[in-house]
Amino acid sequence: MRLEIFNVEHGQCALLTDDSGNRMLIDCGHNSTTGWRPSLHLRRLGVDEIDALIITNSDEDHASDLHNLRREVRIKALYRNKTVSGTDLYHLKGQDGPGDGIAALCDMIGTYTHPLSKQPDFEGLSIKTFRNAYPADFDDENNLSLVTILRWPNFAICFPGDMERAGWLKLLEQPAFRTEISNMTIFVASHHGRENGCCEELYKVTGLNPYLTIISDGGKQYATQETVNWYASRTIGIDLYGRKRKVLTTRSDGDISIDITSTAVTVSTSTRA
Repeated sequence: MRLEIFNVEHGQCALLTDDSGNRMLIDCGHNSTTGWRPSLHLRRLGVDEIDALIITNSDEDHASDLHNLRREVRIKALYRNKTVSGTDLYHLKGQDGPGDGIAALCDMIGTYTHPLSKQPDFEGLSIKTFRNAYPADFDDENNLSLVTILRWPNFAICFPGDMERAGWLKLLEQPAFRTEISNMTIFVASHHGRENGCCEELYKVTGLNPYLTIISDGGKQYATQETVNWYASRTIGIDLYGRKRKVLTTRSDGDISIDITSTAVTVSTSTRA
């Protein structure tokens, strides 16, 4: 099984492919500089169906290629924060309205309403999602992110969307969340590594101490995007190309591939930073 985290600048897109050819997308952002899009990538692979799409955050950079993706492939299941309706999303986007990707998500929300009778297997995958509620808990897209944990017997990874500290603190009130987040192999940094996604309590309360932290980001566009050392001090580290690495970033390391078998987990990158 392979999990690929693509370089989509300040966005998010990851593709899970098992040995039987089943596929799941976690977000569907694109790279505006290189022109890479998940819809084009899947077309080149000859893929016309994916088993699931998980949208971890309802900002455009997590869904910017969704309108194209829907034309290219059949999406069998949609995971999202179910407390936010399509009408709610339009309201949250304000006067400017949603971009093409989030508009496509709003359109999908009304049609993907029936739960799956059986989740995709993906060689024993367990999918756990946690979210805050709209409008009872929060009325901003970041703290309404869908924190998604993918777990196999020997590996677990968390995709937290753009969750900010206030949202993390609210989630920590849930015992099931505290238990599930405590044992991670890889943690994808919230909000593309920005400081407002950092939450000390998340680590102290749960004992979170992943082997690797991954930041999906582009060039340093924000003054607060200086958190590599913060995350590194809370990460064990792995040996990669003869060096100990604790934090990988798509802006420096390019596409990041994780190969998962019953006996080993191997990480590789498209560039060697």
